[in-house]
Amino acid sequence: SSGASPQFHRSFAAGPRPEPEGVAMGKTLDLSGLDKVLDTWNWAKGEESAMRKKIEGCKTEVEAFLAKQGVTDIVTAKYKVQKRMQNREGVSKKDLPADIWAKYAKKSEFSVLAFTPLTGKRSAVGKAKAKAKVAGAAGKGAAKAKAKAGAKKTKK
Repeated sequence: SSGASPQFHRSFAAGPRPEPEGVAMGKTLDLSGLDKVLDTWNWAKGEESAMRKKIEGCKTEVEAFLAKQGVTDIVTAKYKVQKRMQNREGVSKKDLPADIWAKYAKKSEFSVLAFTPLTGKRSAVGKAKAKAKVAGAAGKGAAKAKAKAGAKKTKK
């Protein structure tokens, strides 16, 4: 499908997919405003991923410092850090008889929004290009050999 027409996907819904309002009547939707919001969301997802890595690095450094000092709590001029252990218990559905699961399982319903960038650095195409670039820098000969082997496998 072209980039001009919207695509709607309902992977968990049962029954026929209703046409979005406006599309069924032959009208087109103006998605430029939504694309701007999705651009921001896509950028934020990238930032969030980078920040998670940075947070984990900081946590590792702080834990190493606490371990080296032999303490679990520390207070600096600006911060207080407390390390504690936390436990959580759970059970898998496959480990229980169906009647027990049905009787005791806690259920909740919530909405989930997911989107996938179709273009740009964070898209599947962009990620594949980045991987190829890294592989090319690591060993151009090995990457070409893999590509050639992959091409032979797909030919019939």
